[in-house]
Amino acid sequence: MAKPFKIIGVSLLAAAFVMAALIWYGTRVPERGGDFTLKTQQGDWQFVANSKKLNLFYVGYAKCPDVCPMTLSFLADALKDLSEDERQQVQVLFLSVDVEHDTAESVAVYATQFNRDFIGLTGSKEQVDQAMRLVGASYIYETDAKSYLGYSISHTDKVFFLNKKGIVIDEEPMVRSKEVLTEKIRSHL
Repeated sequence: MAKPFKIIGVSLLAAAFVMAALIWYGTRVPERGGDFTLKTQQGDWQFVANSKKLNLFYVGYAKCPDVCPMTLSFLADALKDLSEDERQQVQVLFLSVDVEHDTAESVAVYATQFNRDFIGLTGSKEQVDQAMRLVGASYIYETDAKSYLGYSISHTDKVFFLNKKGIVIDEEPMVRSKEVLTEKIRSHL
């Protein structure tokens, strides 16, 4: 009787099983997101307790000279294209990563300049860092004597689409079109 064919001490059937498992697990994207608590002008704000069907999460800072105001403007314009029913299912969350300079009040004022329903969020460095880790975003605070602020913050330029549990279900990098946002929002409602 012939001996079973072996590949480095593993039977062919076991090797096939291992390869199938590696392919299956290798094609799965790990889940990002979850619940987090930050601060609004009104006080502590827990995501799961305040979420809507679709939550558009953007990070930056209130004194950002370029990408933040541009992206928030596109988000405001995209919401205008939605029906009232669609707008009721969506909220925009703006998280400031400038924990040294932005207060809950200043972030609220900044966010609502783009749309009165936008929610401005901030918190302690630990709270902000936890929310950033959950969604897969990052930021770097740099002292910059040439900047009018004396510092700059490089940050992820993406709108994260979160479900009611805070899980990232989609993202849109470098938003430069309200039409793209409107279409993507509708695809998730």
